[in-house]
Amino acid sequence: MTMFLPLLLSALAAPPASPVVPVPVFVSVNACACVCVCGRTEAAPEHADSPNASAARLPIAPSPPRRVGRSSAPASIVILDAGHGGRDSGMRGPSGVLEKDITLMLVQGLQDELEQRGYEVHLTRDTDTLIALADRPRRANEWKRGRPRAIFMSIHTNSGASQATGFETYFLSDARTADERRVAELENAAADLEDRSTKSAPAVDWILESLRNDYYVRASNDLAELVQRRLGKVHPGPDRGVKQAGFRVLVGAIMPAVLVETAYMSNPKEERLMADDDFRQRMVKALADAIGDFFQRHAWAAGGDD
Repeated sequence: MTMFLPLLLSALAAPPASPVVPVPVFVSVNACACVCVCGRTEAAPEHADSPNASAARLPIAPSPPRRVGRSSAPASIVILDAGHGGRDSGMRGPSGVLEKDITLMLVQGLQDELEQRGYEVHLTRDTDTLIALADRPRRANEWKRGRPRAIFMSIHTNSGASQATGFETYFLSDARTADERRVAELENAAADLEDRSTKSAPAVDWILESLRNDYYVRASNDLAELVQRRLGKVHPGPDRGVKQAGFRVLVGAIMPAVLVETAYMSNPKEERLMADDDFRQRMVKALADAIGDFFQRHAWAAGGDD
């Protein structure tokens, strides 16, 4: 027993062995394509895009769809309609400016502004083409897809006596004055340029009767008032007020819908105004503010249904 005592004392006096520490393993991939494993730096395998790569290329997943609306709330959908188009030029100003060009520039600018604010935006036309009046609200309903937060806005310029000026916004209902009937007939005349196969079949009078007491009529009236209020802050012409008439382009839209007569293109001064980029941009922001006011005011849109 005494012979093992020195060995036991020697073992007790020796320092403890160092614990085993695992060496971290990590992979770093960057533009230099290097891999560090257990402290050694090695060249990474050739990328699949390299001309010398022999491995089969993995399929690339498609990019996710573009999200325009706010992710934390139901999407707010805005369908913008540029009046006229194609062989239907609309109003021609004294110096030759065409309504169809002005309305298209306005809705394209408004689309950009609204998308920056988080809205989902659709255009009934984004080129110089003729879209049937009945197809415009039909497209709007398809884009809405039963979602409650949606509006339809048709943009136009007005025509009248050369001294007439100002702006006005319409919603769909029976015309009450001769002037309201005149403007509706002027805009509805675009149907005469459509192909026979594209003209709407439902009778306008019957649809007007079914919509007369509908909630959307009241909401459309409210939207029109907000548009007039906002345009009044940037437009030098008189506020001609909210009006109502049987516009065919509004018939059948299952959502609040308005038609905005932005200015009198028959007036040389207002024709120059609408041809001015800076003024159109101010008008775009005013219309975007009105749309924002509407969605903020109408809490029904957050959870209602049509």
